[in-house]
Amino acid sequence: MRSATLERLESLLETRKLAGTLTSRAPDTTVESPARPTGVESLDATLGGGWRQGEVSEIIGPRSSGRTSLLMATLAAATNQGSVVGLVDTFDRFDPVTAAQAGLDLDRILWVRGPALTLDSRHPRTDDGRAFCDEAVLKAIRALDLIVRAGGFAVAALDLADVPSRHLRALPFTTWMRLAHAVEGRDSVCLLVGDEPIGKSARGVSVRLDTATRWNGTSLQSRRFAGFDVHARIGSARTIGAGQPRWMASTGD
Repeated sequence: MRSATLERLESLLETRKLAGTLTSRAPDTTVESPARPTGVESLDATLGGGWRQGEVSEIIGPRSSGRTSLLMATLAAATNQGSVVGLVDTFDRFDPVTAAQAGLDLDRILWVRGPALTLDSRHPRTDDGRAFCDEAVLKAIRALDLIVRAGGFAVAALDLADVPSRHLRALPFTTWMRLAHAVEGRDSVCLLVGDEPIGKSARGVSVRLDTATRWNGTSLQSRRFAGFDVHARIGSARTIGAGQPRWMASTGD
């Protein structure tokens, strides 16, 4: 039974046109929002079609784990469907040539380039170096927020790979809450890429990637590197689950 106090509070908020600041009922979690494909069939099958629209999801893993390949596959899948995508490249790592070879339509991507990151600035030992990284990360997050709020982008991605964790921990805890609120209800997928969980969205999906090398040949003399087996562990952005879809990344012949 609803209390008289709660009813009066809602009435006052509606009078002042602030009713949206009060959540009067739990969200309906029985109806899933539409999904956009990841570009990897086994992963799409596990996720029930792909990344959910209106949510903040993550691709996380160490360097050479396949995180960039999965991001490019997702962007390519969207542009191949005729959609427009946005990529905020925090430290100017995006390679258009490789992306085009992966199937990405470069005419359908908004590429926001951050400052080039050198080895010295990636591991700053001075206050100036740390301030450089902090400012670059803040600008990248603001750019992502603008893309999400502008609308019309099937996927809005932020690449924070290799950003030292101390720079992300220094962000206000409300940073990702505002981003989740901005994308909620939209037909866009908001995607974060990094070394470890970033946004901790209550609704989003987190895909943690790991790789194992694969070799051909039966003897030491005949062994040849054949590529990587990529494994994905899937869960919410707060908890990584036990599901493990896998796919192979092969070398060219």
